[in-house]
Amino acid sequence: MIISANKHYKFNKAILIAAISIIAAITSVSCSSQTKSTIGTPDIVIQSPMTISNSECAFKGETVYLRLKMMKGRYYEDWNPGAIMGSIREGQFSAELADETDKTIAITDISSMYDEPLVFNSTFGLEFDDYNNDGDPDFTIGQYGSSNGNLYRIFTLRKNGKIEPLPVKDHTDLFISSTTGYYSTQLNKIDATSFEVEYYDNTKGTFDDTYKWDGKQFVRTGSVKAN
Repeated sequence: MIISANKHYKFNKAILIAAISIIAAITSVSCSSQTKSTIGTPDIVIQSPMTISNSECAFKGETVYLRLKMMKGRYYEDWNPGAIMGSIREGQFSAELADETDKTIAITDISSMYDEPLVFNSTFGLEFDDYNNDGDPDFTIGQYGSSNGNLYRIFTLRKNGKIEPLPVKDHTDLFISSTTGYYSTQLNKIDATSFEVEYYDNTKGTFDDTYKWDGKQFVRTGSVKAN
């Protein structure tokens, strides 16, 4: 049987079109497969510590910046309603004191003062005051306590640039319900060496506790049930 040149051309053309169609389909499946395998897989490179607080304060008559940074830990998101939700930073944090030229003056390992990893779900500013009348700026750092309030510790910035805790007798943390900020709050000063905090107890109500500096630590001097 003899096939004409025209029929032979049409036959080869049909084969070529079919081959192109198959290759296109394979390529499409391959690309689709690659897309599905990468979408939803995080590929995030963190190239520096994560700063969650960058606060200006006075230090030896100069303006400096105290920065709270996550040095080791994990960043993740949890949008389920709960005590801590959103963009969460959990791990080990340090406090870096830097001058206006961004030169580091001192670094303090804040996490070494805690038994558990610190957890923050937002950036915030440190709120400064002088609670023991020694001339050094003091501030608080808070962590989630309950739906009624947070747990705060008092720290001070020493003249060498290091951060130290200011102890409270018989208390590791102060539970405070009425605050000026979530992760750092100003304490309600009564005088140069005393402050008052308000907290709520589900079974007893709201109380105002007073603390006074005795030269080495803060001591609770009174507790009054609020009206």
